[in-house]
Amino acid sequence: VPVDNFEYNSVESFDLRYLGFEGFTEERKGRRVVLLYLGNEGQIESFYNASGFLFELASELSAGVLFIEHRYYGKSLPFGEDGSFTNEGLRYLSIEQALADYSLFIAEGVPNLLGCEDCDVVIFGGSYGGMLAAWHRWKYPHLTVGALASGAPIDFYPETGIQDDFYDAFLHTYEISQEGCGATLDTLLRTKYSEDDLNHLNICSPESATVDTFMFYVKGAVSSLAMIDYPYELNFIAPLPANPVEVGCGLLRGGGGDVEPPIVQLRNLVDLYVNYTGDLACWDLDAELVGEGGGVGRMVGSSDLLGVTSWNYQACTELILEPITSDGFGFYPPDDGKESQKVIDRCKAMFGVTTRPEWMPLSFGTSEDYSKYLTNTILAENEKDPWHVGTQDVVANEKNELYRLFAEGGAHHQDLRFSDELDSEGVKAMRAKERDIIKKWLNL
Repeated sequence: VPVDNFEYNSVESFDLRYLGFEGFTEERKGRRVVLLYLGNEGQIESFYNASGFLFELASELSAGVLFIEHRYYGKSLPFGEDGSFTNEGLRYLSIEQALADYSLFIAEGVPNLLGCEDCDVVIFGGSYGGMLAAWHRWKYPHLTVGALASGAPIDFYPETGIQDDFYDAFLHTYEISQEGCGATLDTLLRTKYSEDDLNHLNICSPESATVDTFMFYVKGAVSSLAMIDYPYELNFIAPLPANPVEVGCGLLRGGGGDVEPPIVQLRNLVDLYVNYTGDLACWDLDAELVGEGGGVGRMVGSSDLLGVTSWNYQACTELILEPITSDGFGFYPPDDGKESQKVIDRCKAMFGVTTRPEWMPLSFGTSEDYSKYLTNTILAENEKDPWHVGTQDVVANEKNELYRLFAEGGAHHQDLRFSDELDSEGVKAMRAKERDIIKKWLNL
């Protein structure tokens, strides 16, 4: 694909990596169906292995399955590992460029790979990938039959109060796991801590640590633990036991008959998420985008799978409410005002960019716009995933085939994973509805 899809005098190009499976592929009614996952902020293998529903559906539809990697992630690097992550090299990383890449792949790559001049392409995505799937329908609806966007906060913008909704949503996950746990965690998060309290923590650079960066790190970890509260043991973003929120609620009660200090309870809960294996040497608070100094390099932790530098660049340019936090394991929306200004200032220092938060709703729309004009799109929300508040104001539109589905007991895009006997009835019912809608789009 071109390095710059919107430059008409450039001949520079690079390779986007894709993965495919053709074991189910055959023509039905003279048509060939393709299920295409639009890659998110990491290596494409991690999404290939976490999206079993596409393979289950492909077996029913005799469809081909393709996964396309996002530019600047995994091995799809425009200027190689050395040149892609400089401030100059990163300037071709944007949502607009990624959507254009995917359009070229649909128009030129898919027909060549699967031997169909006019394939019926249904696009899929979870989390940021889901946002891309919905936004691809918004920008390029003529190229696909429809989209399934799961856990896709497409209306998550500053100055809307969405951060408060997000906070309430992740506390809800703790509360439904164990009565009173959400309230306990809320109290711990609202406790006023001092610099001396930080001595209870294993911080990489204690001399530069602040209570503000500590709290942002904590919120990123505990909200992300809620997000991936799957009913089975899993290593996705972070290795965790089954029902990790329930495990975490047990840690908040303290050991034996004694209740541990609030700072220690928070430490134990955060360590369950970021350091379940014991491999993380210390908490790197300096890497937080809301920080005021210290290191500005790559975070550790899950950065081998998730492109931390690339994603924080995207947070700095277009997605200010979704910076990576908690040693690369979490995401958390900064509050409007002081925290957001810290992110803007840090972005300028790190990448030399000026954040334009007003651009996204102008270019990609809001819930009001989607409710009126978005077509052939399923917005799938899972109860335990706090990011579902990013579609809470979208109104389903039967005429336009815009659907909002909600799964009680579901975690972050759990409906895209392989079916499991431990799935909640809500997740099972939502998958069944998704199947029916997609088959309707395909006239099958």
